[in-house]
Amino acid sequence: MLLGLSALVLPGTPWAAGPSDWARVAQNPMADAMKLPIESQFEPGYGNKEQLKYSLLYHPSMVSQVNEDWIVANRLNLPFIYQPGREAGEKDSFGLGDTTYESFMGPVGERSLYWGVGPAFQLPTATDPQLGTRKWSAGLAATATLVKGPIVAGIRANHLWSFAGKDDRPDVNLSTIEYFLYANLGKGWWVGTSPVNTANWEAASGETWTIPLGGGIGKVVIPNRIPVNLKLEAYSYTEAPAGSADWSLMLTCEFLYTAESFFKR
Repeated sequence: MLLGLSALVLPGTPWAAGPSDWARVAQNPMADAMKLPIESQFEPGYGNKEQLKYSLLYHPSMVSQVNEDWIVANRLNLPFIYQPGREAGEKDSFGLGDTTYESFMGPVGERSLYWGVGPAFQLPTATDPQLGTRKWSAGLAATATLVKGPIVAGIRANHLWSFAGKDDRPDVNLSTIEYFLYANLGKGWWVGTSPVNTANWEAASGETWTIPLGGGIGKVVIPNRIPVNLKLEAYSYTEAPAGSADWSLMLTCEFLYTAESFFKR
């Protein structure tokens, strides 16, 4: 059963689509597909000693059908982090960070404008106090994507407020805004930008925003009939809290499936 993806993949033949079709699927948060991306993020210049911070990010997503009219896109973000001490005397940390879940409900079917809204949650799963908030948080999430020929553009955003957790830790009042713009060049190649901006409204003045600027290039390949979206991206932080990295480099390998093809394997 293929819903929003039916415009790009022929019904009943989940491997008939070409690399450029799968690239547009990967770029659309509401496309009816299962996505399993693994991202390595390198951030030089972190902390008082300007060392390398490394994150291994796993953020799978899957679309489920609610009824004939509505679908839900479910997305997790599980970070594994090596973080050097940010301030003098602070130890290095390694382990799992906090887990974030987003859910977007939107209409079924082919369209130029895809959208979805729903809840967002953050769970205090960090294995080290320096890697997480020690707070339970909840809020709202929304996404909208315009697909016009080779161009895919849109936004994905959420806001979280803490409602429980350690009393001695700061409250969570955090906005995350990812805007994206991709140009698909044919044969699975694409160029684009998808910076993740954050605003910590509990931070001191001048420490609120983290704003990256940059972009990347990628290509969808289909070895062994499984589409894989390969990405190389680099971003400079034009604004960030003190002690943050100067820039980041991201390497991503994203496996793409229809739900039908995944569960038949």
